[in-house]
Amino acid sequence: MQQALPRISSVAKRVQRIGAQIIPMAQNCNASSTQKDGAVTAAILIIGDEILKKFMFTLQGHTVDTNSAFLCRGLRKLGVTVERITVVPDVQEVIAKEVAQLSSSVTHLITSGGIGPTHDDVTFESVAKAFGEGLHAHPELTKLVEGFFGPITPNSAQMKLAMVPVSAKLNFGIDPQTGQRNRIPLVSVRNVYIFPGIPSLLE
Repeated sequence: MQQALPRISSVAKRVQRIGAQIIPMAQNCNASSTQKDGAVTAAILIIGDEILKKFMFTLQGHTVDTNSAFLCRGLRKLGVTVERITVVPDVQEVIAKEVAQLSSSVTHLITSGGIGPTHDDVTFESVAKAFGEGLHAHPELTKLVEGFFGPITPNSAQMKLAMVPVSAKLNFGIDPQTGQRNRIPLVSVRNVYIFPGIPSLLE
């Protein structure tokens, strides 16, 4: 935790500087939504240092974060009110804190990013931490990972893709073109739905 403090402090300053851009995004997301008592609500948590860096170079209010815009449009069509959009760095303590806070204040929390095989992909660990859970190698995810990468060891980088919170559920969508079940599932934990950060995969 002490090692992460300087990084968190630096990121906090960057977040303050981009706050003026994030707020209008949330307002625009709900431009045609009407807030009602008992309405289904959502929050969007965008995870990744690269997103924060891109926001810093955003000019004239044109953002390079296409995921939150895509999610907003889809949620609005479903009648879901997006109450907040937050961007956080790849820091487990920061992500876990946001997940805990946001998931308790909205009907659904959607996260984007941080679920790859690299060292800074810590979303699964962070969600587990937010709910006081451990991680485990999900049998079905392990089979999918091995089917894609071939035989893997428990300590391999690719194995991170199969390590999810203990209470995680796998949600398999239906391909609208084929009518068949999608091969890759969406992982959810309670009311948190964990999407990839790569736009083509998220969409």
